[in-house]
Amino acid sequence: MKLSTIILITLLALFVTSLFASNLLFKRQYDHRDKSDLYWNYNKILEHPFKHLIVDGGNVTNIVFEQNKNSSVRVLDYWGGYQKDSVKAYINGDTLHIKFLNKYDDLIEKSWMQNNILVRVAAPELFSIEGHNTNLELDEFRQKSLTVRLSGKSRLEVESNIHNFDQLDVTQNDSTQVVFEMNPDLKGSPIMHAKKITARLKGVTLLDMGHLYTDQSDLLVADSSALILSGKTINSLKSN
Repeated sequence: MKLSTIILITLLALFVTSLFASNLLFKRQYDHRDKSDLYWNYNKILEHPFKHLIVDGGNVTNIVFEQNKNSSVRVLDYWGGYQKDSVKAYINGDTLHIKFLNKYDDLIEKSWMQNNILVRVAAPELFSIEGHNTNLELDEFRQKSLTVRLSGKSRLEVESNIHNFDQLDVTQNDSTQVVFEMNPDLKGSPIMHAKKITARLKGVTLLDMGHLYTDQSDLLVADSSALILSGKTINSLKSN
């Protein structure tokens, strides 16, 4: 048998063996995952209690927060970018910090990131959010009060599971969007109520509270910003 043939057969055998070993390793990892966990295909990179969230970067992908009895930060396990230290999480006091490098030159990777939820965050309560160049969604939110600070090119969507809030405090700068709405998966009225709304809008910003009315408001809106309010709130402002 020719030497070249032997080499080819050897390389083929090594290739097949490596594929088999990789599949066996993945199967073992899969078998050891708790399938009762809704997000079993996410790796936990942090488990520590927090009450406030600061996110820097991440507007090229999707970050979701959900209220849960256990605090955690999870990253989609087959995101190669995570292996390159593209995202880091740490606790300072009672504040969770998440930082993205936000440097993604591969257009295919960026497109994939935009269509997937790469980071999932959970905690029993969340009192404030500060975000810069980020994209956040609060799912099934049940907090009575919330403080929001957004800057850079950022977006926040709050999908609430409750109809009544005590106080909402929103500050937006640069090019940011914030939307409040009821969880679309719930039946019933989409209308929400807040005892007080405080809004400070600068830059080319948008705050959408079109399905929410309030008893008291403190509004400061720049000429270049936009604020969508419910008809009931607008009528109350006219009467005042």
